Amino acid sequence: MTDIAIRFSDLTLGYDRHPAVHHLDGEVESGVLLAVCGPNGAGKSTLLKGIAGTLAPLAGSIALPRSKSRDIAYLPQAADIDKSFPIGVFDVVAMGLWNRCGPFGGISRSETAKIRAAIAEVGLAGFEARAIATLSGGQLQRMLFARLLVQDAAIILLDEPFTAI
Repeated sequence: MTDIAIRFSDLTLGYDRHPAVHHLDGEVESGVLLAVCGPNGAGKSTLLKGIAGTLAPLAGSIALPRSKSRDIAYLPQAADIDKSFPIGVFDVVAMGLWNRCGPFGGISRSETAKIRAAIAEVGLAGFEARAIATLSGGQLQRMLFARLLVQDAAIILLDEPFTAI
């Protein structure tokens, strides 16, 4: 039997009652790499927002039979981040551990090592204390990718992850 990660049932997604994805039915198996391709305006980003739970369906449903919404890591096409907020790269990447640590939990030594490894993996070693306001667009995108890596999520959604890189 196939292990299903995501199931779409007569799914319609859109904005202000204007559908962008119409009556989608289907399943995505666990462990697969799936690329959603299409022209601009075809609804690719809208579909990912629906799966991530940031956009409610106009009709139909999205089911995650083996996961919860918090088991999803989502890197949007354009992140809505206030770059003037006084926070450093390390702390933003550490936010990827939110589901495990919560608002008052501490970060263990092993989690600190995991954060540093993710930062190094995306080529930002040495930037840990740097304020996000000083990052280029590509550096910001790589920082957000590092945050996604530490989440260790069952489902990873990447919406044009190489934008600005």
